[in-house]
Amino acid sequence: MPGSTPELALKTAVDADDNADYLTISLASSLQTLDATYNSGTGHTHNGAHQGGPIGTIPASAIPTGSIDSSKILDGSIATVDIANGAVTSAKLASDVPRENYLTNGGFEIWQRGTGAFTAGSAYCADRWQIALGGTSTLSVSRNTSTVDASVASAACTATYDGTNPAGIYQHIVDAEHANQFINKPMSVSVRVWASVANAVRLEVFYPGGAVQSAYHPGDSAWHTLTVSWTRSATTGNTDCHIRSYASTTFYVDNAMLTVGTEVVDYVPLHPADDLARCLRYYEQPIGPLAGSASWYLYGAASTAVCVPITFHATKFGNPTVTKVGTWTAVNCGQPAVLGSNTDQVSLYVNATALGIAQFGTGAAGAGLTLESNP
Repeated sequence: MPGSTPELALKTAVDADDNADYLTISLASSLQTLDATYNSGTGHTHNGAHQGGPIGTIPASAIPTGSIDSSKILDGSIATVDIANGAVTSAKLASDVPRENYLTNGGFEIWQRGTGAFTAGSAYCADRWQIALGGTSTLSVSRNTSTVDASVASAACTATYDGTNPAGIYQHIVDAEHANQFINKPMSVSVRVWASVANAVRLEVFYPGGAVQSAYHPGDSAWHTLTVSWTRSATTGNTDCHIRSYASTTFYVDNAMLTVGTEVVDYVPLHPADDLARCLRYYEQPIGPLAGSASWYLYGAASTAVCVPITFHATKFGNPTVTKVGTWTAVNCGQPAVLGSNTDQVSLYVNATALGIAQFGTGAAGAGLTLESNP
């Protein structure tokens, strides 16, 4: 009997001994032939989920960026076993999964020595960041709060270039104390830089046996991320991270990140208390510089030493260099001096001039005590 296919609205002939109409059989056969021809010519297979078969391996290059709609993937449908080990890179995680930053004061938020300007070679500016000079090039570094990259402060660097030797700021990122922990481990640094001169500022890392440089900042008066990755094999020697300028210009540096691995990751700030604790390990001012911040009254005989212990805010990297800053108030005694120190405290002493109370302290503004313990 004659029939019809609603999809095509075509008449089809059905023989008495057929189980299906001729048009259905013909179309199915033709599609199978086309599918087989395509498969043999391209290496592609349609034996996938739409035909009840397993989904084969799809190369990443065949998937356009952003083409996978996460709303179409059922929760729990991708198990951990389905993801190859090491397949999810840090770039995919971005800052959703915080990583440890091995730089100290990477956000340039802490300036215990003051806001600057700092100009001397090897001098510290922001905590743990030093000035690097060469030849007759100069650099002036100050704390800045107007040109920043999603932070409170940045380092404003004004450089003059002698045509040969760049100037910049740097930090020891793998010192002799920790060198063995990072042998043969890939490491990556990223730093945010603002510059208005093209091909002037770049990130450079120097390590035992090699060096690596980032691309230059494009000089478009905007923030850009400069990055480098490297692997050190030497067992001794420092690794230093520099941001230097090969032109006379002002540039700004902010939000530097050092991680283990070949993938550069987004900057993730530490809690301010943790950031400060890192800085205090290397430098602090336990007394001062405000007038009257510390004062002692000790009884002693003439020409007898009387002393007072001072406990540090944080245990130091090593026995620190203790410096008395400014002129202290001293009544019936001389200026205080260091009796002894270790990584946790220092003892100051004065010699009483006559029998009685020896008074000393930071009576004047600017008087104080500083501790330096740098690897």
